[in-house]
Amino acid sequence: MATWIDWHSHHTAPEAVETFAEFTGKRPKIDDYDSTNFAKRVQEMDEVGIDLQLICQGAGLYADQLPADQALSTVRQSNTVLAERIASHRDRLMGVTALSLKNIDASVEELERTSARGFRAALLYPTVDGEMVVDLPEMNPIYAKLSELGWPIFLHGAGLAKDPTLKRLEDDGAGVAYAVLSDAEISECALRMIASGVFDRYPDLRIVIRSSGGGLPLLLHRFFWKHKGPKGEQRYSEIFLEHFLIDCASSDARTLSFLIDTMGEEHVVFGSDYCGGLGPLKKALASVEKQANPEYLKSFTEKNSRRLLHI
Repeated sequence: MATWIDWHSHHTAPEAVETFAEFTGKRPKIDDYDSTNFAKRVQEMDEVGIDLQLICQGAGLYADQLPADQALSTVRQSNTVLAERIASHRDRLMGVTALSLKNIDASVEELERTSARGFRAALLYPTVDGEMVVDLPEMNPIYAKLSELGWPIFLHGAGLAKDPTLKRLEDDGAGVAYAVLSDAEISECALRMIASGVFDRYPDLRIVIRSSGGGLPLLLHRFFWKHKGPKGEQRYSEIFLEHFLIDCASSDARTLSFLIDTMGEEHVVFGSDYCGGLGPLKKALASVEKQANPEYLKSFTEKNSRRLLHI
């Protein structure tokens, strides 16, 4: 029987929240369902039939809005605490390593350090202080280490917009930033990686985009521009489908059907966004249960996840 492998869940460690608050004066919110008791998390997985879950830090702990030394301290602490909490559940839980793109060499060391502690993927936010950095040559050591480890990237928007004009909107433009600008950041990141030749240099690199890919599946038909690389001219859409997958978090039943039809079965993995705003874990399966053949969806998402994680 197929297993559910959940690509998208979070843990906002209270210890890291305290450190972040000391640095910024702001205290990221911990999700109401989040807990430091990971035995409880595993029990909740059992109750809904999820077999394996990947866990990354909460988006509120996005570190590269801080000075470089504080950013590095934040990701190291977040990774260390997560490693301690998954240690007793390595058969059920995997860590996703948080990085600081203000500290490239140290982030390469973090990938090496966490690889022995139950981590199997890297969390990437594509900007530093509002500037896109994924296409810069300075990123190559991280891509090289990920390729060496055989790890995929989990691409997640930070929801942190720097545009000062947002201040003239209600709630300082938070509704605009979270609903639109974060997805725009992800979309730009994916296309910049293609256009800058990242996948020419690292052809085995694979990336999972959070929360149904944002607007990217809808835009796929627009990726007609051609990249000039070692394979000759290739449409951006072709390269995108070779290297990117999406998790199905945040999809309702109709959206999930569209995503599978548009992206193709081999480009979809299961994701819940548990402890990132989902609510109870059982909600993550609602859209799946309404599909024509939920067990078949379970089987091909499992196959895709196992291929990415080499398990």
